Amino acid sequence: MLLTIIAAIDAEIATRKNEKLGIKFSLDLFNELVKAGKINMATFTAFGTGAFPQQFPAYDGKLYAFIDLELEGLAFEVGVPN
Repeated sequence: MLLTIIAAIDAEIATRKNEKLGIKFSLDLFNELVKAGKINMATFTAFGTGAFPQQFPAYDGKLYAFIDLELEGLAFEVGVPN
């Protein structure tokens, strides 16, 4: 089942023209993706300028990943900043 969810996440990402996006995950899915090695720490900077580098969780090492406690089960949402 996890492989099906990963395929769905990848398909959703592929529909986006801009890779400046983030993904929010339910706690359960986030933990499963960490175990599977799909989420690890990566360096992000302010507006991609290289300034103020910080380590954050990232899906596939490149897309900001975070937990949304309001999402249930194995849910996720791909979104872009406003």
